[in-house]
Amino acid sequence: MKKIYTLLGILLLSGLSFGQSPYQIAQYDFAQNQKYAPNGITYIRKPHTQSADRANFYTENFDSGFGIWTPAIQQGPADFKLTQYGHKNSASNTFQIPSLASSTPTQWVIIDSDSANTSYTNAEAATLTSGLIDLSSSSGQNIAFEFEQFFAEWQPVETSDHTYLGVSTDGTNWTEIEINEGVGRNARSNPEIISWDITDIVSGSLSTVYLRFRWEGAWNYGWQIDNVQINDIPDNDLTITETWRTYSSNAGLQYSKIPQAHTEELIIGAIIKNIGHNTQTGATFNYEIFDPSMTSVASGTANTTIILDNMQQDTIFEATGYTPSSLGTYTIRWNTTSNEGDDNVSNDTIWDDHLEITEYTYATDYNEGSAEGITNWPLLTGEAFFGNLYEFQTQDIMAALDVKIANNSSNVGEIIIISIYRFADGGTQWDTYYDDYDAHTLTASDIGNIITIPFASGLDVFPLDLYLITVGQYATTSEPLFEKQGDIGWNYIQGRDENGDNRGFFDRLAPIVRPRIIDEVGVEEESENNFFTIYPNPAQDNLNVYMSFEKSKKTKINVVDISGKIIRTVNLGNVNGSKNFSISLEGMSTGVYFIELVNESGKEVKKFVKK
Repeated sequence: MKKIYTLLGILLLSGLSFGQSPYQIAQYDFAQNQKYAPNGITYIRKPHTQSADRANFYTENFDSGFGIWTPAIQQGPADFKLTQYGHKNSASNTFQIPSLASSTPTQWVIIDSDSANTSYTNAEAATLTSGLIDLSSSSGQNIAFEFEQFFAEWQPVETSDHTYLGVSTDGTNWTEIEINEGVGRNARSNPEIISWDITDIVSGSLSTVYLRFRWEGAWNYGWQIDNVQINDIPDNDLTITETWRTYSSNAGLQYSKIPQAHTEELIIGAIIKNIGHNTQTGATFNYEIFDPSMTSVASGTANTTIILDNMQQDTIFEATGYTPSSLGTYTIRWNTTSNEGDDNVSNDTIWDDHLEITEYTYATDYNEGSAEGITNWPLLTGEAFFGNLYEFQTQDIMAALDVKIANNSSNVGEIIIISIYRFADGGTQWDTYYDDYDAHTLTASDIGNIITIPFASGLDVFPLDLYLITVGQYATTSEPLFEKQGDIGWNYIQGRDENGDNRGFFDRLAPIVRPRIIDEVGVEEESENNFFTIYPNPAQDNLNVYMSFEKSKKTKINVVDISGKIIRTVNLGNVNGSKNFSISLEGMSTGVYFIELVNESGKEVKKFVKK
């Protein structure tokens, strides 16, 4: 009980409200002992792919050492070095630094800016410079300086971090571009392939080409580099590096599961990138939407067009005019186009089949592939809440949460906490909407499964309000309790830390925390001649149902539990006039239930509580 009182005290002291914005900025803690806290770095694996049959004029994979490349330190303790696992790291580190997803993963180069006994106040500068590279064989072709990288910052924004690519034809005078500007620890395609068109820079001096990586910064996580190549590139080559499928709601959130009663017009988006030599004009995308039977139900071309030079990218969104209606999984296809055409169509198309229309469940996660365990908040330790943002599209009742429990047997007996916060339409702050500090105690059968946790009573939810739905635990073990999966927009995963302060997650993997709803929108307005009510509520032994209808045919009453399962049905046939009867609740567990009245006009739902 001590932990319960401690946590309650924190929330009470915080005034049970937080922030002034529906989207909370992810907070950084720059104390040195926080650098290696959990989930400090975000990465996703969505590198764009290049055509496999392009001509190659130079390659270095660093598997046998630096080769013709020379690392040099100009300032500070940082250095380029060879690695098989990433940066120097720390024994206390619990976040993941990914290996590069290359075809030669034996080792790669890193600018290791993570030395012990340093800080972000110590300026660093280092270069990795190639020897002479003869590209005479590429004469008459467009060529690009390409490599695979992973990069993530740690230090505050007021400390400069810069990564540069350079090319020279004499080893002294350099043409440079800066990449990774503003990366921070935010979500991005990372690791990724970088491709820089150097055709015009080296034209006329192909036999004497030098390449360089240059770093300026301080106490960073590291800049990982592998598979340096000079390849030919097509004149015209567009690719899609990322896609979105969202709705025209106030918050623009992206879900993997949406209840049928809450569907809206589908709005889709894509990042289009030019990885060819020529400037692309009129760049846009075509799209096609397929229903659960893979029948094409909508298609078109985005109204927005953009102009892209080599390496440039931009985002286009398009309102499709189509609203999904059938239960099941929808599939969306994007395809890039431009006025110049495309010489490499193999990377023009992306498919997404992560949108399911359900009866009752919202979700942002995908619950497929491998899952990562969540021990606690990023950068923090101790008790905390985390979850996802949701916006409901109709007035409804939220009855329960589905939560994925990690497969760790030592978590049997752990207590799950539920906290829900609401940012009302037109409001100025988040307010606590629901708390349950003893929502569920884990049993052996819960481990490794998605479990349903009902609320003490149904919660009314309203359109245009924003809801932060979170779970937490009283941690007495070091094993992860919850799991996360999927790939959603950064900063939609939110919560509160152990001090009651709001935090934004640095990850794109969504916690598997899913609200269940039951549609409570009546099929028709109640009037003097059409009336439906239940009493008492809460009820213990029997629930009374009273209705009055004019010419209602084939009427039935369903008793539905919070999972949507019909547990009892009363067939009434034709109801003309008033009818009053009682339903026995014998054998039903305590909790939230729903009464569905179904007739030829549709369905009307009312919630009740069994004591």
